[in-house]
Amino acid sequence: MRQATKMKTSTDNASVGNKVFLRRKATEHLGELRVLDLYAGNNVLWRNIETERYYGVELLPDKGANLNADARQALASLDLSAFNVIDCDTYGIPFEVCHSLLNDPSVASGTVIIYTAICNIFTRVPNACLEMFGLRELYNAAPSLFNRNALYFFYEMLARLGVRQLHYYQVNGSYQKRYGYFIKP
Repeated sequence: MRQATKMKTSTDNASVGNKVFLRRKATEHLGELRVLDLYAGNNVLWRNIETERYYGVELLPDKGANLNADARQALASLDLSAFNVIDCDTYGIPFEVCHSLLNDPSVASGTVIIYTAICNIFTRVPNACLEMFGLRELYNAAPSLFNRNALYFFYEMLARLGVRQLHYYQVNGSYQKRYGYFIKP
């Protein structure tokens, strides 16, 4: 990755507040916010931020005012040019979703992409990552060697797809958690 700005936090007990702050920071340069929230849950993170348009997607029903669908399937069926903010706050590494967004010509240059990336030695490296980096055979032999480096592979994929700057903060514990954003080139 060419340039990263790291914001610091010491605990995860204020995650919601930190996540809302991150969203405000990521979008402060935008005039109006047209948000696609791919893992919307109960819509908590965007509830107190003024948006021109908000569209939540959540796999589990009865969690909020959302389209109940798998986020990856929703991406294939939505007009992504209608959004200038795409939020990928999921557990694990959003490798496939971010890869898809960066390769989708309907996602405009300048779109803010917010992500959560969480890993430890037990977090499985996504299949798309294994394919991109030619790691399938090695991974099958020793997955824990690669799992701890899932964030490295995620950031390398972003760099290969033209992302030159990202912003994040990190929470350390039994899992390494990074909450951040970048702008589609």
